[in-house]
Amino acid sequence: MDFCSTVDLLYRAVPVPRFRDWLIRAHIERCPGCQARLLSRDEALSLLVRPSDLGAIDRLWPSISRRAGRAPVVAEPTMGRGSYVWRWAAVPAMVLAVTLSGFWLLRQVERSTSGAALAASTPRFELDYVNVGGAPAQTFVYQPQGTDTVFVWASKAP
Repeated sequence: MDFCSTVDLLYRAVPVPRFRDWLIRAHIERCPGCQARLLSRDEALSLLVRPSDLGAIDRLWPSISRRAGRAPVVAEPTMGRGSYVWRWAAVPAMVLAVTLSGFWLLRQVERSTSGAALAASTPRFELDYVNVGGAPAQTFVYQPQGTDTVFVWASKAP
């Protein structure tokens, strides 16, 4: 359901007819909730008028005229020039907002990783030399991540 609201937001934000067409088609093909609300093929066919349902042709137009006269006339809403300007201004504004938030997020990620790398590169333990039996030794130093414990293994050099 959250995906449906995201699609609705994108549909309202981008006033490009081809994008809207692709968005609706792609969403309907993948969303089980929206597919459940679609009509089946038989239900859609039952809504269509067949030639046998019309009856005599000479009575067709008077029937249509009579029904059209009963229907209330609804004026088609027109959009003023200002609403088109705001719709088209919303697209670059959204692109700018997404771009800026992406750069901000990238900066935050770089800042957190550079701080961790700086902390890891700071030496907290130094070992100048190790002697075993009065001779230089071969050493192995191990420090588990996240602890202050340091393990040093020294053995006689071959």
